Amino acid sequence: MSPTTITTAERFVVDGPFGPPIAIGIGLVLALLFAFMLRRESSVLGSRNSVIFWCLRTAAVSIVLWMLLAPMKILVETSTTRRAIVFVTDVSGSMQTVDPAGSSDDLRWALTRSDGQSFSITREADQAVAALGIALRKLQAAREALQQHSQERQLLDSVAAAQQAVERAQDHVRRIGKAPSEHRSSDKIQTLVNRLTKLLSGAELQSFAQNVSAIKKNRTPAQSGWREGLPDLEHRISVIKTAAQELAWTAAENEGKQFASENRELLSSVRSASRLDRVSKSVDSLQKTTLSSLDDKADLRYSSFDQAVQWMSGPPAPENSSRGSNTADREEPVAAAGTDLSKVFASLQQEAIHQPLAAVFLLSDVAHNQLGGKHPRDVAGTLIDTPVYVVPIGNTQHVRDVHLRSVFAPTVAMRNDDIVIEASLQAFHCEGEVCVVQLLQDGMPIDQREILLDSGLATRTVRFERHVGTLGTEQFRVAVVPIEGELTADNNERDFEVNVTRNDIKILLADEFPRWEYRYLTQLFRRDTKVECDELLFHPRMIATGHREESKSVPITVDEWDYYDVIMLGDLATDHLPVAAQESLVKYLQDRGGTVVMIAGTDAMPHAYKDMPLDGIVPVEPVEQSAAGAEGGYEFRITAEGLDHPAMMIGETEEENRVAWSLVNHYSPLPAVSAWRKPKAAARPLIAAIRRNSTDPTADERNSAFLCWQQVGRGRIVYLSAPESFRLRFLRGDRLHYRFWGQLVRWAIAADLAAGSKFVRVRTDKSRYNTRETVQVTVRLANAKGEPVVADGVSASIIGADDSRTISLSADLVVPGEYRGEIRSLAPGEYRIEPAGNAVEQLQQENSQEPATATLSVQKEMSSELTETRCDRALAQQIADVTGGQVVPPTAIDEILKLTNLEPLTSETIQQLPLWVQWKYLWIVFGCLQSEWIVRRRLGLS
Repeated sequence: MSPTTITTAERFVVDGPFGPPIAIGIGLVLALLFAFMLRRESSVLGSRNSVIFWCLRTAAVSIVLWMLLAPMKILVETSTTRRAIVFVTDVSGSMQTVDPAGSSDDLRWALTRSDGQSFSITREADQAVAALGIALRKLQAAREALQQHSQERQLLDSVAAAQQAVERAQDHVRRIGKAPSEHRSSDKIQTLVNRLTKLLSGAELQSFAQNVSAIKKNRTPAQSGWREGLPDLEHRISVIKTAAQELAWTAAENEGKQFASENRELLSSVRSASRLDRVSKSVDSLQKTTLSSLDDKADLRYSSFDQAVQWMSGPPAPENSSRGSNTADREEPVAAAGTDLSKVFASLQQEAIHQPLAAVFLLSDVAHNQLGGKHPRDVAGTLIDTPVYVVPIGNTQHVRDVHLRSVFAPTVAMRNDDIVIEASLQAFHCEGEVCVVQLLQDGMPIDQREILLDSGLATRTVRFERHVGTLGTEQFRVAVVPIEGELTADNNERDFEVNVTRNDIKILLADEFPRWEYRYLTQLFRRDTKVECDELLFHPRMIATGHREESKSVPITVDEWDYYDVIMLGDLATDHLPVAAQESLVKYLQDRGGTVVMIAGTDAMPHAYKDMPLDGIVPVEPVEQSAAGAEGGYEFRITAEGLDHPAMMIGETEEENRVAWSLVNHYSPLPAVSAWRKPKAAARPLIAAIRRNSTDPTADERNSAFLCWQQVGRGRIVYLSAPESFRLRFLRGDRLHYRFWGQLVRWAIAADLAAGSKFVRVRTDKSRYNTRETVQVTVRLANAKGEPVVADGVSASIIGADDSRTISLSADLVVPGEYRGEIRSLAPGEYRIEPAGNAVEQLQQENSQEPATATLSVQKEMSSELTETRCDRALAQQIADVTGGQVVPPTAIDEILKLTNLEPLTSETIQQLPLWVQWKYLWIVFGCLQSEWIVRRRLGLS
């Protein structure tokens, strides 16, 4: 049903130089004059012609007088649009929480479900606070209208609404003052009531009431400067509101004890109900009282939301299952959808286009947890003339729970490394208890720590050390043994894996001059027994070691490049890295894999290689000339991707990692970087180079990379925009510098997570996934000569206990012989992936190979809806502030409704249709005169 009603009315008006009485008088005079003149000619004309002439003349004069009256038809179209009151209820997973007794306004939610007849100081005080809040908003609107020189009507309407709200607040305080003494048993309550009564009867408010009364009677207020006094009155109302809030808090504290003894069953029912159950029953009670009387004035609309918004015919019913906060045998809800408040306000914005929203009541724990997109506060700020009144529900404090927040461990290690695993956990309301943290490998406990929780909010760090001696992927898990009565055990464990690579690494280190980076790297690799490093230096004297000693040049063929796992190229001149070597290097990366580390310089790398084969794989391009240099130097900034990257883990723990980079930035910043540092679209920046005097660090982070990498076929290229990583040695010796390059090299030669033979290999990008993650599958086919096999119809079968399917794989356009595909929405469980297709079967049969198989596991995703259930009252206040609403308790909803303007919006469209501006009237006049002239000519008269 459309909220807009259109009515149409018609009326006639004349807009000529004189009105109908004068026109009639003129017409009668002229008719008599015509009769007199024609009577004198009747002897000649004859009585018949005289009557005809008189009729023609009278008709012509009548038409002329009609046109001079300028009659018009007025069409008045009146459009009346009803306002709407919207109740938006949160039905996300966190709304199934049952809050601990006494932590979530139990008294107020119980009062909304009572019959409403019994007197309550808490309810009256809450309503007084809400009324004063509206008065404050209306005064602010009046002041803004005055400052912006808006229409006088807008200013007067705002002050009148403010005075109405003040009068309502005075009535509530008056009722509290007249209540029986047993309701005001506390001396503090009586003191606060007396203070409020005095404040509300002050001279400023009395003078304001008189001015508004005069305005309503269309009189000039006695106080001439009342407009200039609005800011002072605003401050006064704010002081009164604060006093009313104190009264409400005190009343709730005192009245709660009395209510618990007199309404034990009702209060017990409220305390055992979920948040959604409280909201639904309170809105049902409100429908039977206040809302039932509003149907004739405004439309009542309801919607619910979690990750999406659904409009409904009535308030949502509570779910059958509820999520307990401190019971061990509770039932989990079937789904724990997240909360997206931004979509709520976007939906309200669309609804406001079709119907004005007088007020929106948001009943929620305001636990927005959807990452990305606009902040709810910013989206709510786009609502125009739509106040949002947030009714928060839920405990603002953590409930009893142990939360394993993070696990910090290297993702890549060499065989026989000793790795450090650091776990961070947080415990709420578990003081005096001991929790056990276990380290598991392949599902079996291998180490554990006992942690004493000595406070209500305890944060602890647990450290494990582990020797990894087997090549391949090691699966680990850190788990906290659940404690009795905690919120959930879903957040008690974290899985991670360590890719253990071989410990014999072949590196080529080539540079034009012995820059500081080159010197430190040669010393670093010479001391490392796990590294075989060939050095190649051209100036000031030729140095060539290992496989480069004989040729004293860079490799020329793909096979020569393929001898090395990692190739580090410094500021080499183009004649020392000829086109043939560049072409074979690119082909080595694309077909054989491997890693090239390119360290920029001032003489050649990479700008001298523009339009050469190497230019095609450089992951950066020049920055704009205006951003080429910085007087204050640069600092390292780890990007979001770099935070989790193994090469960036220069500290053994998360805290050591953060401190190390901060120390370098503070004491040894980057003096300069290459102008070639803007990442290309396919590049993956890990460290940004931020100008120290930058006015826009975010733009610098996006457009200025110190270290980035990108995939090149089967290989990858790593780019450093300056030879400055040695600054990690400042005040720390070579430990951090060694760790940085050690981690970078480990990542570069990380063991391929592929299973199968050299003919058919299959791998996934990870071995463990959450339910919402997409599995990336790669199949590689090669013949007996190691050449890639190109074929059609390559697929992969995914086999699990509860889910099995087959997906088609697409050929990689860059890497021949590789086929890729994605698997989405896998249920939790263990899975086996097998390549399929005619080409796969033929390769495995010809070479007598067992079918290639990769395994993976999918874990149930840990929902923040079930682990972070606190009510976010800070966000609720922000939303209320930007929309002109308030954060109100459920007991104040009916007061807000009574003070909300529910008058429909009315607009008129007036259409004027002139009835005389038509050619036919002139033709009638001319016709009458012409007819008389024709008759006279025939009779031979003048």
